[in-house]
Amino acid sequence: MRHKAQIFRKSITWRLVGMMVLLMTLFFGGLAFMSWDENRSMNEFQNEADRLAVQQRLVSELAQHINGILYNSRGYFVNLNVRDYSKIYAGKEGLEETLAAFGQLRLEPEVRRWVESADAFFRSYFDVILPQALELSNENDYESLRELTGQTLDSEAGNLISESFAVQQKNQADLEQAQAMLDRHLAGQFPRLALYSAALLLIAFLVVFKTAKDISRPISKLSAIANRFYVGSLEKFPYTSRSDEIGGLARSLETMTQQIQSKEEELLAQNEELQAQQDELQMQQEELTEALFRMEDNEKYLKKRNRLVQSLAITLNRDEMLRSIVRHMAEILEADKGIIVLLGANRDYASFGLSNEEAERFLRACDEGHLARLLETKLPYHVQRTASLGERGYHSETMQASDLYIPILDGDGAVVACIVLTRSGKTFTVKETDEAEGFAIQISLSLDKLNMYEHAENQRRLTQNMLDTIQEAIQMLDGDGATIQVNSNWFQMFGVEARPEFEMDLEAFYELVKPLVKHPEPLIRFIDGIVRNRDDKELDLLYEMTSPVRRYIHMYFEPLYQGRKRLGALLVHRDVTREYEADQLKSEFVSTVSHELRTPLASVLGFAELLLHKQLAPERQKKYIHTIHQEANRLTALINDFLDLQRMESGKMAYEFRTLSLAKLIGETIDLHKINAPRHRFVFEDLSGGAKVKADEGKLKQVLMNIIGNAVKYSPEGGTIAVSAAAADDFLRVEIADEGLGIPEEALPMLFQKFYRVDNTDRREIGGTGLGLAIVKEIMAIHGGDVQVASEYGRGSTFTLLLPIAGGGPAAGYSAENSEKTASVYIAEDDENLSVLLSEELTGNGYAVTTFASGEEAIAAMEISPPDALVLDLMFKSGIGGLEVIERMKRDDRLKDVPILISSAFEEEARAAELGAKGYLVKPYRPNKLSEELMRLLESERGNGHIWLPDRE
Repeated sequence: MRHKAQIFRKSITWRLVGMMVLLMTLFFGGLAFMSWDENRSMNEFQNEADRLAVQQRLVSELAQHINGILYNSRGYFVNLNVRDYSKIYAGKEGLEETLAAFGQLRLEPEVRRWVESADAFFRSYFDVILPQALELSNENDYESLRELTGQTLDSEAGNLISESFAVQQKNQADLEQAQAMLDRHLAGQFPRLALYSAALLLIAFLVVFKTAKDISRPISKLSAIANRFYVGSLEKFPYTSRSDEIGGLARSLETMTQQIQSKEEELLAQNEELQAQQDELQMQQEELTEALFRMEDNEKYLKKRNRLVQSLAITLNRDEMLRSIVRHMAEILEADKGIIVLLGANRDYASFGLSNEEAERFLRACDEGHLARLLETKLPYHVQRTASLGERGYHSETMQASDLYIPILDGDGAVVACIVLTRSGKTFTVKETDEAEGFAIQISLSLDKLNMYEHAENQRRLTQNMLDTIQEAIQMLDGDGATIQVNSNWFQMFGVEARPEFEMDLEAFYELVKPLVKHPEPLIRFIDGIVRNRDDKELDLLYEMTSPVRRYIHMYFEPLYQGRKRLGALLVHRDVTREYEADQLKSEFVSTVSHELRTPLASVLGFAELLLHKQLAPERQKKYIHTIHQEANRLTALINDFLDLQRMESGKMAYEFRTLSLAKLIGETIDLHKINAPRHRFVFEDLSGGAKVKADEGKLKQVLMNIIGNAVKYSPEGGTIAVSAAAADDFLRVEIADEGLGIPEEALPMLFQKFYRVDNTDRREIGGTGLGLAIVKEIMAIHGGDVQVASEYGRGSTFTLLLPIAGGGPAAGYSAENSEKTASVYIAEDDENLSVLLSEELTGNGYAVTTFASGEEAIAAMEISPPDALVLDLMFKSGIGGLEVIERMKRDDRLKDVPILISSAFEEEARAAELGAKGYLVKPYRPNKLSEELMRLLESERGNGHIWLPDRE
């Protein structure tokens, strides 16, 4: 330590260095401590946030298990379904796993009490309540079962669920409190840093003041003594005893004054000698002046040369570089004019002092002139010739001109360019020729650099054009994460104005995506992992953009290497909105089909099994058969909705337009709904003035049934359903208003999408596929109309149908009662049960019906006695098919005019219509539908022969 103290006393430099080291140590030590404190606070907060997140997830899972066990238990009690029973114990296993996971966490008392109460409740439920309930359910003792699983069980389960929400809210509150504590701690960092910095500044000021005092005062004293010595006063120098630089300076000044005093006499003697030398210096001054003029000439030459070098260095434009080369070479070599030509395929050139005609003439003749010698020797040379009239100008006497040809060689020694300079009245010297050859080397290097730049720029443009043709958004990052190149789709996707030179650092990109992405944190973590090359980074990411438009983006990356060195990464942002929405639509479709198809099938199978295996009273049998009939109709309507939507989207739906009265159709539809909706009051106001529309009656009735049916379905408490029809401009406006549940405002834009249903608690018990309004929208569009909706949530909805008005009158009706004679109908159907059903339906409506099990039998009977109409299946178990039956009938003059109504499960409507079928029904359909279509078919045959293809339900 004493040795180190001696070093500081002997050296001002070491003293200053020590003070600076002390200040830097204090400064960086304080910063390190504050950084450690901040990281500690952040880690504590992150640990608490992770614990609360796990606890929140477990609470949610436990609540789901509670709901699932109770829901499946009730399902099993009602249906005794083995699948529901297995789901109960699957839920129990999930419940036990979740409770075990809670046991591994540090829980607050409120959470622990809630977990313990859930554990106790379900121990009691599985040990006591569930076995008793299963026994009562197996005995069909539903009254005791309701008492056992009644309000007390529901109340306890409801309390558990309610408490789960309270626990989740408390977790959220704890997380917000931890965040607030972290924010307060971080907010205090800046005042502490400011106070610490102020203290360091005060210490630095004291150190500087002490240093200035120890150095400046002795230097001032020594300076004053030296000044007095200058005017003749000799004094003793202080501080000579100090061991530092000040002491050395004092001793040096003292020694210097002594030497100056001793040499004063010697200098006086030398003064006389210097006076003598002054005359000699005067003569040398004249020589220097002459040399100065030569230097000025050299300076002008060097400036010209420097301008040439600068122009070669700073420009990367080919035309600009060529013009600069020829102009500066002419200035340096004092030429009157010149030209430079690149000997490539394009023969790019630039001239100085030449007209365009002269330059073009030189280019045409250069290959046949002196250029051949230049290419062979690769050395500069000049040519003496008589100046032309233009070169002599106003001089009348003969004048000589000199042309200097200068080759420019590339790195391989090949001539790539040629410079020609011309002087009038003066030749080029050997020195100037050598200088031109030296300049040619610099020009060659610049041309090589230009070629390399143009090649690189062409490659860059080619790469950019390739990137711009890619449909995905491409983003290239360097090693620090800065964006160095993107394509046009990237600009469009992120709403950034496109520009040729685009760069963006990582933080700026994060700030760009935060307002555009719905949840930007995973995206930022993903890119951060790529930039930092972490091992835990994911391979791809799906994120949602909300601006400029809502879309789903799938992003993946590829690292970029040069050898083993990583240069950066290539990010690919792929717009997968359509694929994502298709997946969502598929999920919704599967969910809807699985629910809507299984529900009526379960009822049909269940009641059918009861009818088959149990002896029931006739009233109960009739009730069960009625239920089966309702559920079968519901299932048929659902399947027809799916098929109609598929046909509409594929463009295969057939429409038969004719002029009809919409008011009459509305009245018929309301009458149908009145029977099944006794709690509703229907009001119809017809203000259309008899206006008619041109439409497909069946499809339009389907629209009205759907809209009015929805009005009934979504007003479960009853109320008034008001229907009005009025003519407005060229449209017939039909409004259907109800007083039901209404539609939330946010659901209105998506109301006519396939499979969309408003998801509210008051609608969960109302069935539906979400296809009805989509079909309505499609049908109205085909008719040149539109469907609109206005709704106030909780107050009801109003649907408006707009159809173009058309002229004409309604079609005449037909029934078996007003026909002139009993119609003869043949049915060709190989399904015995269906054949009996259809025969009874038509016989009950006054038709004379004959049935056949094959196509051959039907043809043989028709050849003997042709019927008034034929109901024909397309597929038989044996023999010819229905299409071949039609072909044979059309070849027979007696049978070709027999109207044919197809009854088939196959969709061959177009083929059947081509062959001559007049109607088409797709199985399954209601039996009375056959009577209705047959009436209309026979009426059309008695009329003008119009072919009508019926709609399908």
